[in-house]
Parts: sequence; C-alpha cells; structure tokens
Amino acid sequence: MEKNNAVRARRILEKAEREGRNFLLEPEVYALLRLFGFKVPSHIFLKSGEKLKADSLKRIKSKEVVVKVVSPLIQHKSDVGGVVLVKNSRREIELAMKEMKKRVGTAFTRLDKRHKISPAEVEESIRGFLIVERVNYLQVGFGSEILLGLRTSNDFGPVVTFGGGGLDVEYLNTHFKAGHNLAILPSSPLPAAVMKAILARTAIYGKIAEEFRGQKPLLPPEKLLEAIKIFQTIGQSFSLFNQKETYTIEELETNPLVMADDNLLPLDGLCRFSRRKIELAVRPAEQINKLLEPQTIAMIGVSEKMNTGHIILNNILKNGFPAENIYVVKPGVQTIEGCRCVPTVAELPVTVDLFIHSLGAEQVYPVMKDLVEHEKAYSVIVIAGGLGEKAGTEGLEASLRNLLKQKRQEGKIVPVVNGGNCLGVISRPGKYDSIFIPDYKLKRPHGVKAGLAMVSQSGAFMLSRMSNEGRLEPVYSISIGNQLDLTAGDYLQYLQGRPEVKIIALYLEGLQPGDGLNLLDAAKKCLAAGQKIVVYKAGRSPEGRKATSSHTASVAGDYAVSSSLLAQAGMIVTETVEEFESLIKGLAYLADKKVNGNRVGLMTNAGFESVIMADNLRGENGELVLAEFSGETVRKINQALAPAGIDRLQDVHNPLDVTPMADDATFGACVEALLEEKNVDCAVVSIVPVTAALQTLPPGEGQVENIYAENSLAGYLIRAFEKTDKPLIVNIDAGELYDPLAAYLEDHGLPVFRRCDRAVSFLRRFVAVQKG
Repeated sequence: MEKNNAVRARRILEKAEREGRNFLLEPEVYALLRLFGFKVPSHIFLKSGEKLKADSLKRIKSKEVVVKVVSPLIQHKSDVGGVVLVKNSRREIELAMKEMKKRVGTAFTRLDKRHKISPAEVEESIRGFLIVERVNYLQVGFGSEILLGLRTSNDFGPVVTFGGGGLDVEYLNTHFKAGHNLAILPSSPLPAAVMKAILARTAIYGKIAEEFRGQKPLLPPEKLLEAIKIFQTIGQSFSLFNQKETYTIEELETNPLVMADDNLLPLDGLCRFSRRKIELAVRPAEQINKLLEPQTIAMIGVSEKMNTGHIILNNILKNGFPAENIYVVKPGVQTIEGCRCVPTVAELPVTVDLFIHSLGAEQVYPVMKDLVEHEKAYSVIVIAGGLGEKAGTEGLEASLRNLLKQKRQEGKIVPVVNGGNCLGVISRPGKYDSIFIPDYKLKRPHGVKAGLAMVSQSGAFMLSRMSNEGRLEPVYSISIGNQLDLTAGDYLQYLQGRPEVKIIALYLEGLQPGDGLNLLDAAKKCLAAGQKIVVYKAGRSPEGRKATSSHTASVAGDYAVSSSLLAQAGMIVTETVEEFESLIKGLAYLADKKVNGNRVGLMTNAGFESVIMADNLRGENGELVLAEFSGETVRKINQALAPAGIDRLQDVHNPLDVTPMADDATFGACVEALLEEKNVDCAVVSIVPVTAALQTLPPGEGQVENIYAENSLAGYLIRAFEKTDKPLIVNIDAGELYDPLAAYLEDHGLPVFRRCDRAVSFLRRFVAVQKG
C-alpha cells in the first residue's frame, strides 16, 4: 500500500514539475496527505476562469466556508488578504473571490519589496481559489493549533518536527528553550514509549495529550503518534538518500493541524521538493585498525632540518615506534633519525599500514595518486589545510574523493584517509604520536588511564583540552579535520565495543552528508557496550556556522536537529565547553563509583556555600534531592563536632555546615559519617580553605601546614574517597594559593572543582547520565 501511495504522490510532484514548480499548491498538499492516510477538510479547488456550480457546494456541509487564493507567488495568504470566511453560498463565495483577486496583488507588492513584482503579475499568477469547509475544531487557547513538519537534513536525512502551531509558533520559538518549543524526531520508526518521552518535553504535549486535573486528554496520544508516523513514512519514501526515488521532499508542513472529532485535520500546508540526491559513500572503515595500530609507517615532507614533518617523526620515535619500521620518502638521502629513506612513493619496499603526508595542499593529490596506483598504503593522515576551507579550493577535495571512489570500485588497495586540515593522531596502542607540536610546547597528558578516546574535528580544540586536563591520558586522540574520507561516524563505529575505550569525547562542527545516520547507529552500539559518549556540537549560531565553514570546510548542520537526535541516541550533549570538560573528567575519575540514586549529601565549612549548593539541586539536565540523615548519622556528626564545641553552635542537618572552626580530624570524621549514611547516594564536600583550622597548604616558610601529611584534610578526603563506592565531589573555593591542594587530590583520583555551584551542577548531570 505504501509503495502505491508513493507512486501516486510522485505523480503529483511530476505534474507540479511539468508546470515549472518545485513546490505544491495547497490543494496538491491536501491530495498528498490524503494519499498517506490523513483526513483532510472537504474542499473544492476552482481553477481561474472556472465557474462555481451550486451543486458542487453540497459536498461541503458547513454553513460557512474559508476561501483561499491559490498562487505560486503567495506563500503567506493571510498577510495579503488571501483568506476570508464567508457564508456557504454561491453568491457570497463569488463576491469574495472577485474582491480577493483585486486586493492581493496590491497587498503583495506593498509587502514584497525585494522581487519588484507588479500587482498585475500577481493577479496573473493566481491559479484559482480553494473553497474549504469551516472546521469546528477544539478551541483550548494555547495548544489549539499544532505544527507538524518534515524537513530534509544533509546530515540525518528527513526529520519530523512537532510543536505549537498557528500564531503560537513565533512566541514558542522566542520564549521557550530548545526541546520545549519543538520536538525533533528521526524519520526512522521509534518505539511508542520513546516517541512519547520526546514529545512530552514540549510545552503543548502535556496540555493536549495527557490527563490534567482528572480530565481526559483532549487528543488521544495514539492519534498524534499516527500522524507523526505518516510524516516519517513520507520522509523515508522521498528521502535524500533514497536512490530508487526520483524526488526528494525538502520540506512538508501542515500549520495549523487541528483537533476535530478525535482526528487531526490539516487546515493549511506547504511542500517543497527537488531532484537532489546524495549517494552515501562506502569506505573500507575496517582499515582504521591499520591507521590506529600500524606495524609500519611511511612519511613524506620530512626535511633534514627541523620542519613540521621532522617534528612528527621525532614524536613518533619518542613514543616507542621502532625506527626500522619507518620509511621516509626523500630523494638523495639515506637515512633521517635512523629511518630508511626512499626516493619515491613507488619505491617503498612494502605496502605500509600508515602513510603520513605533511607536504602542502598542492602536493596531496599527486602523492595520493601515486599511493593508490602503486598500492603502497592502507591508511593516510593528511596534515595539510587548504583542501576546501578556503574559497576556490573545494575542487581539490572533490578530486581526491573521486580518486578514492574510482580506485575502490576498481578493487585496488586504496587507503582510508584522515584529514585534511588535521593536527594528527596520538595512539597509545599504536605507539605513535603524529601531532606536529613538540613536547616542550605541549606536555602530553599523563597519569589517569581512564579509557578515554577523543575524536575532534578541530585539532586546536583537542590540544586545548589536553593542555587543560593534563592528568587524563587518552587511549586515542584523533584530529579528523575536514573528514575528506573518514568521518566521525566511521571512528565511532570502530571504537564501539573496544574494551580499552570506556569514554568517547566528540567535538563536532559539521558532518559529512549522511554521516549523522552513521553516527547515530554507532552511538547506539557504543551505549549497548557500556561506553559513554560526551559531545560538544559547535556551529549553533549563524556566526558560529560561518566560522566552522571557514575553519574545517564542513557545513555545520542545523544545531537543533543535531543536538536533539544525538541526545535521543543516548549521547551526552553538552551546552558549554566547561560542561564538556567537567563531564569527561567526572566520568573518568568516578568510573568505579556506583550511582544508586539522586539523594545527595552536602557539606561545607562556610554557610554561604550551603545556600548556593542547595540552590543548584535542580536544573534542565537533572535533579538532586537532599538526603535525610538518620539518627545514627546525626549522633556520629555531633560526636565529631563536640571536641571543638561546634555541636553547641550548629544543628546537624543537610546541607551540613561544620563552620570554619572544624579542624582536619573533625572535617574528616564528618565526611566519613556523611558517606556511611545509607540515605546518601552521592556527596559534594566543599572547602573554603583559608581557615587556620585546616591544613590546606604545602610545607613552606612561615607556616607549619602540610597537605601531604596523613592527618591532613587531604589525607582524610583521599582515604574516604578510596573507601566509598559512592560518587564524591570536592570543591575548593579559593585562588591559586590552593592549587597544590587541588592538584594533590586529583593526583589521587578525586574530581576537584573550584566553585560550589559548578560542583553541584556537575554531580546533578552526572547522576542523571549514569541513571540513564
């Protein structure tokens, strides 16, 4: 049935195309929607010059009708007086059409200054009039009218949108946060429970499709799901990636969609289409193993003096890759840094696992051509920029893609390519570092081996994160640049289920066409394997999208679509770089801790922090609740506070304020009691370290404190963290004088923040993520 519907729908599109249009007129939109299962209002389409027959009005039962002008020029009919409500009589309708024909041309010309179309031209464009029954739909104020749409994304293909319609659209988009104004769903089917959960976040769903104060839903949720499934079916039938179908529906929208007799009826609609198609690239992504864990490496662009290529070679050797397995393409030289040199690519003695190209952009194509003609590499890293990010260079990238595609079709050994415009790759399993930054300028992260893999479209972003968090030692750090060949989705497919990778950090600017689908598929596999994926998606503003284009030559997809679909696939989509960094850090440091609930214990030695931490228990991305202390915990804490007399000054409650009078032992005993409380699932311990009662400084002249002593605050915190299986966050609210304390705690695996609100916000999101 669906196939027959698609055939009939194609005929509607063909007819419009023959008339020189890439959009449907409103009666044609009605016809298309009816084919796929929508009920539409009773209507008559009266072509220009055609006489209205009184008998034809009998099919419209309403006492009043809506008369609409039908013109390819007029998209917003109400703005030009192209919609009127009149009595259902031949005389009234004919008079309305006559007057409408006169006024819409002048109104259109007055509003549309850009096209300079005369009133006569507008009048001539009128194809006819649509006479539609007046639908008596459910009027409930806000939420009476719904928007249901379909749009094509180059990244993800067709996506469906749902939200408030009519005049509510602009208000919702302006005043509501993303996700509350509009729901975005993929065109692929989703379980009903998942769809309802996505729709339930919108401002109007609860009003129309859920019980409210004992009242039944205004609209059975199943009716809404049916309507969305129809749009998903249309999207799949006329997808950008469906090569069997001639047309792509670029946009389909019904606004408003209204509730009448337990049905959803479209009152207005638009549809744009094209013949645009994208063929999804096929890459031998299994060769990524050769790129990330090579046994042999070849390079080109290495000078005898220090240059970019020579820095990369030194970094590779420093990471333990054997010099005897490295070849340098360099005529007239026998060896460089103990590595054998050969005059040309053709004279490489073996087909190497990895070839690193560090010459300029103009040399990329000829070298790549040699590599594929002579079958000399399984993978290539292209460092050079200028392959598409600058106007006029787009052809270089296209030529390279065509070369790879052609040779793969011929069955040759063709390398997978990382880059161009990339900073390189660090692979601990592969024992190499191909980043062209010397180690004296960037100390490579070392310390906590947390199973982190970072895949970043920007090499500089990747390096900044590595510099900021020098204790987290990634398994892989992959700068993918322009994604000339290998994409973010390809790397995610490779990393899924690998036991050495527990956390995947993604920085994305733009996706290659169709790679969004690849990314979503890989994400679901990663999550099924127990891996966490943290994403920062840049390019959310018009200015940001322009910047990403100039930076990596990838067109950034629509942020709302990307963030919604990535989150639905289970990825942790972050709003800020700070949140991105803190979640990676927290997931790494707290990898062995268990999240059994969201009951939090808060502790500090400063009253203001108790208030601020409590103020941050709830947020957009989760909620914490204050745990209730048992009588035994209250007794333990009072016992700990008694020696300093604090028990006479403060009642014990959550948040717990131990005051600046608490010394190291008192503070430590209270932390231990807090973590032993069965009602506490997680904890934030915040320290204002300036009090003289605590040892919060390293040994130094003029003072006797020692943060490294076993009986210091740090000693107590480290032992408490190692003993408990609950997530424990530490906050140190003070300046650089206390950096050694923060560093010492983090060296022992404790996640440390420097503002109490950020510490609580992180824990709130962390708990929500871990609970799923």
